[in-house]
Amino acid sequence: MKESGKSYKLILFLFILSGVISWTLYFKVYQQKDTIDINQFPKTIGDWTSQDLLITDQEYAILETRNAFARRYFTPYGKEVYLLIVYSQNNRKVSHPPEICYTGSGVTILGNYRDSFNVNTNSSQPLVVNVNKLLLEQRDLRQISFYWFKVGNSFTTNYWQQQGLIALKTFFGKSASSALIRVSITIKDSEQKALSDLKEFSQQIMPFLLTYLL
Repeated sequence: MKESGKSYKLILFLFILSGVISWTLYFKVYQQKDTIDINQFPKTIGDWTSQDLLITDQEYAILETRNAFARRYFTPYGKEVYLLIVYSQNNRKVSHPPEICYTGSGVTILGNYRDSFNVNTNSSQPLVVNVNKLLLEQRDLRQISFYWFKVGNSFTTNYWQQQGLIALKTFFGKSASSALIRVSITIKDSEQKALSDLKEFSQQIMPFLLTYLL
């Protein structure tokens, strides 16, 4: 009994120790440079061409990475959306909820909803991508914004689920890169038209998100 009791205590100690080490490594702020430059994300996608927008040093400091871009994508037919992608292979803190930035810059969040769009794949069932949908207002402008997170090959709308996925994938030695994808559009004609254009663009960038955000 004494020997078995000692063995049990040793196993329990080792289990707790491994857990402490794992969580310590997870919460450590990594300084390794990313090997993937997200700025290589295509600037032309179908009929959409783009223009890079300025991200200030202060904004980079808030993002905690320079591996990010903001672009205006537009078509010859007058459609226009704004894409922001923040990415890191090592730093889990780079992809925080955009509501923090919106409220800090004087944008009013009129509504926070859930939405989704379908992406055709090689399988019989389309890929359903769930997103957070924000209705925003600043002065006389209104916008609709979609955002979601990517961890490895998984997508989620929930920040805490994203953090849990990073921890889980890291623990099992899988790719735990994290990304925030945010797509926004200004409501010009109608909210329904803006929402349709937003979903169309989101559908078109999905194959590139799977390719460039490893």
